[in-house]
Amino acid sequence: FFGMFGMFFVLTQYLQLVRGWSALEAGFRTLPFAVTIMVVAPMSAKLAAKFGAKRVVSTGVAVAGLASALALGALSACASSSGGGSTPSDSGSSAAVVSLSMGIEPWIGYAPWYIAQEKGFFTKHGLNVNIVNFQTDADRNAALIAGKTEVSNIDAGRIVQFSASGQPGTPLFMEDASVGADAILSAPSISDAQGLVGQEVAYEYGTTSDLLLHYYLLKNGLTADQVKSNNVPAANAGTLLIAGKAPVAVTYQPYISEATSGANASKAKVLFGSDQAQGLISDFLVANNGWLAAHADVVPKLLAAWDDAVAFYGTNKDEAVQIMAKGVGADPASLGSTLAGVKIYSAADNKQMLSDGTMAAGIKMISDTYVTMGVLKQPVDFTALGDFAALK
Repeated sequence: FFGMFGMFFVLTQYLQLVRGWSALEAGFRTLPFAVTIMVVAPMSAKLAAKFGAKRVVSTGVAVAGLASALALGALSACASSSGGGSTPSDSGSSAAVVSLSMGIEPWIGYAPWYIAQEKGFFTKHGLNVNIVNFQTDADRNAALIAGKTEVSNIDAGRIVQFSASGQPGTPLFMEDASVGADAILSAPSISDAQGLVGQEVAYEYGTTSDLLLHYYLLKNGLTADQVKSNNVPAANAGTLLIAGKAPVAVTYQPYISEATSGANASKAKVLFGSDQAQGLISDFLVANNGWLAAHADVVPKLLAAWDDAVAFYGTNKDEAVQIMAKGVGADPASLGSTLAGVKIYSAADNKQMLSDGTMAAGIKMISDTYVTMGVLKQPVDFTALGDFAALK
C-alpha cells in the first residue's frame, strides 16, 4: 500500500503539471487502479485458500510490478512525444512539427492561445503545443525556470524581476495590456491620492495590484508607509470595501464591476485605473533561455499562430469569446466588462510598439516603480531584456 500510494502521488502530479490535465481529468485516469482492486480483492481469500497465501501474494506483487513498469513506459513514451523540444525529424525537414509545452493561467489576456489550439493555428504553423494550466504565479514561474515548460505567459512586472535576478526567462512579444481591467477602488468620500494617507488599503502583495498601488502613490509623491496595507486576495479586496471594512481596495475585473455597480454603486468608485497608466500592467510570451538558444526559429511560428488567433478574435468575436471563456473557465456573458478593459496586441501592434518606444516606456515605468518600492536596486535596461528579433 505504501508503494501504491507513493505511485499515486507522483502520477497525479505528473498528469496535472506535465501533461496539463485538470485534477478531475487526472483522477479519472487513475480509476482503472480502483476498479481492479474492487474486482480482485473479493477473490483474494478464495485464491489464498486454494493456492496458499505465499503464492497469491508473490503473484500479486509480480503482476503489480509488471503493470507499473508498463505504465511507466507508456508515460515516458507520451512525454517524449508531446513534451519539450522538437521531434526527431526537426533537423531533417523544414515541414517538421515542433512540440513544446506552454504555461498558462486563467487570465483572459492569454486566452487567444485557446483559439489557436481550437482553430488549428498551431498545426498550421508546424507546432504541437501542450497548454499546461497553473493556478499560481509561483508554480508557473518555477516550471519555466526549470525547463518543464518551454514558454509561458507572464506579466511584465515579473519579467523585469526575472531580468534583474538573472532568471532564465526571455520575453518574445507582448500579448496584452490592462487598459482599465485593474483599478484602485475607494469609498465615495476619498477623492484623490492624499485621501489614502492613513487609510487601510486591501490588496494582494506581490501582484499587479501591488504594482498599480505603488505606482499611484509614487506618482502623487506618497510612499507605501503612508497607508495601512492589508494583504488579501484580489477577489476579496472589493468585498471588504463594499462591506465597509476597508475604505480602499485594489483589484481587477470582474471584481471592479461587482463592487461599483448595481446596489454597490453608492459604496465604491474607481479612484485610479490602469487605463491611466497604460503599459504598467501587461503580459508577454516568455521563453526559457536554454530552449530559446536552440529553437530561435520557432519564435516566428508562435507569433504567427498568436496573430492568427488575434485576427480570428477580431472578425469572429462571438465564437472567439466562447472559446476563450471555455479555456479560462468563465461564463461568456461575464467577460464583457473584462474584455473592455484589456487590449490584445497583434504582431503589427508589437512591431509598432517596439519601434516607437511604447514597449520600452512601459518597462521603464515598471522598473522605476520597483526601484522606489525597493524590489530592485537599479532600473532594468530594456535593450537587454528580451529577444524581439521576430518583431524586426
